[in-house]
Amino acid sequence: MKEFGKMLGWISFWGYGIALLNFFMKYINKKYINRIPKDKKSYSDFYRMVMRYVVKYHKMAGSIASIAVLGHLYLMYITKGLSIPGLTALIVMIVVALLGIYGFFINRNMRGHWLKIHRILSFILIALILFHLLFKKFLII
Repeated sequence: MKEFGKMLGWISFWGYGIALLNFFMKYINKKYINRIPKDKKSYSDFYRMVMRYVVKYHKMAGSIASIAVLGHLYLMYITKGLSIPGLTALIVMIVVALLGIYGFFINRNMRGHWLKIHRILSFILIALILFHLLFKKFLII
């Protein structure tokens, strides 16, 4: 049970990482790939092909990460206890997921405040996940 809970934690970690690639790939495309000369078009075409898949599966990766982290929370709670850094990361991840759902289904304005908050919390979540991985054994109740 404990090992399955750990696996769900790593699934949520990698799912979140894949979802976060969406921002970085779009940023790199905007700042660098669009400025590549025409004679190196094959590089930009390859990059955009990869980016297309990352953007396409952003929602799925985020959804898988959010569901897996809930299972991780349950299994780790019943086997080891409640990790305070993990709970903090979970709350932020769920808020990020809810903002993504809000932006996709309710407010499709890509310049809205929800998107800025979604991105800021996503970057804060990186630090929270790393803190959880480093101190998960010390802050358990």
